[in-house]
Amino acid sequence: MGPQHPSTHGVLRLVLQLDGEKVVKCTPYVGYLHRGIEKLSETFTYHQVIPLTDRLDYISSMANNVGYCVAVERLFGIEVPERAKFIRTMVCEMTRISSHIIWIATHALDLGAMTVFLYSFREREWILDLFEKLCGARLTVSYPRIGGV
Repeated sequence: MGPQHPSTHGVLRLVLQLDGEKVVKCTPYVGYLHRGIEKLSETFTYHQVIPLTDRLDYISSMANNVGYCVAVERLFGIEVPERAKFIRTMVCEMTRISSHIIWIATHALDLGAMTVFLYSFREREWILDLFEKLCGARLTVSYPRIGGV
């Protein structure tokens, strides 16, 4: 079973062993989002890696950026200002909402609910417009910086 949906780039694969309709064994295979940025990062500075984290999952690029920046900050003991922490939290929540909208839209489409799909994408545009006003990009934002935003 999987990758889950043709449009999701294969985030999860489950190999199921069935007995009729009963699942007897399940072997999950993760790592379909692997892009090889670990090797690319060896020749980049810490700041140059931020745009690469966008491409790990372009639907949730802001969360990937923040996660990377937090990891580098902890590595070097960098203290981030409270204001930057609040801004990061807000944009990560906006990313999460956008990602959930995509989820509900694609699942509604699978059920034949084209109207729900279209309304969902209309609502998602509001969040993408805010990202564009914030940093000039809609999907691959590269907004957070190490030590702040």
